[in-house]
Amino acid sequence: MSTDATGCPLPDREAAWTLLTRYTENPALRAHGLAVEAVMCALAARHGEDPALYGLVGLLHDFDYERYPDVGMHTIEGARILAAAGFPPVVIEAIQSHVTENGLLRDTLLKKSIYAADELTGLVVAVALVKGRDLSQVTTTSVMKKVKDKSFARGVNREDVYAGAHGLALEVSELVEVILGALAPIADRLGLAAR
Repeated sequence: MSTDATGCPLPDREAAWTLLTRYTENPALRAHGLAVEAVMCALAARHGEDPALYGLVGLLHDFDYERYPDVGMHTIEGARILAAAGFPPVVIEAIQSHVTENGLLRDTLLKKSIYAADELTGLVVAVALVKGRDLSQVTTTSVMKKVKDKSFARGVNREDVYAGAHGLALEVSELVEVILGALAPIADRLGLAAR
């Protein structure tokens, strides 16, 4: 069993997946959780951190969004649910920190990672969708063009994309490469594999 930095046991991935599927029916939102989980695991490996912890945060970061999408509710209601399910504060605080409106400091690598992974992973997936749902057709260059095209995937906050990469001391293009590498092995689970 994995533990957080304070020795508190982490619930396992199966418990996290059960929670995600209980609160999220939309297949696209479930896929987003899987995608961000993979990216978070890659960021953990890159920085010598615990992939189990990072993966849980990635998988669950938007688990409450379908039921509580409004600012002031998203991640706030989720925090109550996660605490009741036995998730430790390190997971809950990281998830809450990815929403800028919560005003929480991103003072750990875990918090910086979820903030960086969320928006840009969504944009990378959007690029794959317009390329025939084929992640293998997505390149760093094609993603960077879409980052600069504010009419594409308007829901993706470009300021968050740049600030997230900067928080990890990466160029956006470097973070795109991490994301593409993390998503490639699960492209079929995301519905982004060539047919």
